[in-house]
Amino acid sequence: MKILALFSVLLCVFAPHVNGAGQQEQKKVQGKMDEWEALQVSLKTAKPELPTNGFVPDEATAVTIGEAVAFAQYGREAILKEEPFHARLYGEVWLVHGTLHPQGSYGGTALIKVGKKDGRILFLTHQE
Repeated sequence: MKILALFSVLLCVFAPHVNGAGQQEQKKVQGKMDEWEALQVSLKTAKPELPTNGFVPDEATAVTIGEAVAFAQYGREAILKEEPFHARLYGEVWLVHGTLHPQGSYGGTALIKVGKKDGRILFLTHQE
């Protein structure tokens, strides 16, 4: 009987706190969480997809990434003058570069190294 009475007292003391915490959390989820926070929460239990050929499997993807990085660093207008861009795979690294116009003239183009496996930018420069 004493155990039942003690359990009843504990239940009366702790139940409001537990229930209140749950209501606050539920309220936060319903009213305060924006789209980006919801995505972050959903990613906590998500498993990443790792492509067997890497995130940069071909020349076209490497060129797209290389140009995007060059646009951000050197300006879209300057980099557009260096099109077309080309890429060649050396081991696990794509080497991406622009075309010098006119052919054989002095100067240089953007040069970017992109990791095949994960798409990281490993190197960036503009040759002179």
